[in-house]
Amino acid sequence: MGYAPCFSVKDTSASIAFYEKLGFTVDSSGAKPGDDIHMLFYDGEFCAMLYSNADLKNWLPVLADAPIGFAGMHYLGVDDLDAFHDLIARHAEIVKPLTEHNGMRLFYFRDLDGYVIGVNEKAAAPAA
Repeated sequence: MGYAPCFSVKDTSASIAFYEKLGFTVDSSGAKPGDDIHMLFYDGEFCAMLYSNADLKNWLPVLADAPIGFAGMHYLGVDDLDAFHDLIARHAEIVKPLTEHNGMRLFYFRDLDGYVIGVNEKAAAPAA
């Protein structure tokens, strides 16, 4: 697994429902009893974790004063940018509309906890 963001969220049930509306799938089978953490997948690929804010701050006390959300963003590459944009627009706040930047089309949306996620066409993304 490469880089894997872990989103601290207020309500994991609400966040799971939100992301499932956007076409993500969630796997909670790896969580130990009492551990409110969930793996988030898109198109069968692992892309992030959803973690109860209270549980995360218990696990990493250094985050006790950190607010939910942050100044920054994450990116998701999809195969059909236009179809995904239409789906997102029905269920989430688009914070920057479809635009072209450095030869790549992308847009940004905000989730329930304030995280900004940029979405671009997978085929147009630079190779790692």
